[in-house]
Amino acid sequence: MKRVHDAVKVGREHIKVADKMKYDKAHKVVEPTWKVGDQVLLQDNTVKPGSSHIITRPRFVGPYTIIDIVTGRLDIGPAYRLVDTNFGKALRHLVSNDRLTRYDVNRQNFNQRLPSLQVTPRPQTTFTPTVVGPRQRRPQTPKPIEILSDENCR
Repeated sequence: MKRVHDAVKVGREHIKVADKMKYDKAHKVVEPTWKVGDQVLLQDNTVKPGSSHIITRPRFVGPYTIIDIVTGRLDIGPAYRLVDTNFGKALRHLVSNDRLTRYDVNRQNFNQRLPSLQVTPRPQTTFTPTVVGPRQRRPQTPKPIEILSDENCR
């Protein structure tokens, strides 16, 4: 009986490995490359009860800095301890890799990738007021119509 259980256990392990390989290939899984000191944004999907900002809320909050990488078991993967970059307060719980995205404060790299979004400074021009002569009129703003009674509206 012991041999049957051992064979089933080995078979299940092979199936787990094969399933993981198929999943990783289908979802293009990449091993995390986070280091201590990296700045990241944290995905936050929580919605406060009664909130009207479900759709318009920001998906990522932060920036945070990774201060520690915690590895418990080799088959689970690392978790990250984060601290708020602006306030220096550490998050209460560890965060997994799938909730992190890179936070890049270097705008030069951004401008190199997207040169069409660069704003070139305009040259300073001196303000010359236009003189309105007797034949020229300034455009007048339209005046609203006053409704005296609603009998005429029917």
